[in-house]
Amino acid sequence: MRMRFFFLLPLLALAACAGPAAPPDNYYRIEPAAAPRLAKPVLTGALEVDRLAADGALTERAIAFSAKDGGPLAHYKYDYWSEPPALMIQDRLAAFLTKAGAADRVVTPDLRVLADWSLRGKVRRFEQLADRSMVSIEIQLSVVSARDGTLVLLETYDAQTPTDSDTVTTVAAAMEKGVSDIFARFLADLTRARLK
Repeated sequence: MRMRFFFLLPLLALAACAGPAAPPDNYYRIEPAAAPRLAKPVLTGALEVDRLAADGALTERAIAFSAKDGGPLAHYKYDYWSEPPALMIQDRLAAFLTKAGAADRVVTPDLRVLADWSLRGKVRRFEQLADRSMVSIEIQLSVVSARDGTLVLLETYDAQTPTDSDTVTTVAAAMEKGVSDIFARFLADLTRARLK
């Protein structure tokens, strides 16, 4: 009898540790609205869209939120972006500018093309503001001549988009809307800057 008890003890301990299974991980993408096609390219030659810089929690794929605006950032445990925000925005911005015809060619650094223009930037904010039922995005973007370093445009864009609810699905949809707005404003500013 004693032998059975010692044999069953580890099994009972293992059974006590087993709890409900963790929920599955969810991955979200953003697909900003397409830009209207420009009559002619704003930039002649190749525009290279560099990977955007980011710091801290924005370098991770977990979706960040703050319970109170200005409060500490936290992140969801099972909800992630499909890519880190800076990489995801770089990819979507390159696609957006290609469809808009902003330059003769729009490339990313991995193609190793000799570019005439360089688009650089930094993602400063990309988070849910849970107490205000909105998302907040802040991105700095610049366009520089790759030939002589002339600054064509340097602007910081922000968007605060309301969410229908606090579900992560609506947060992702609001982020998509905010990014679309920023991309459209950036393209309009770039067009104006080149017409001066």
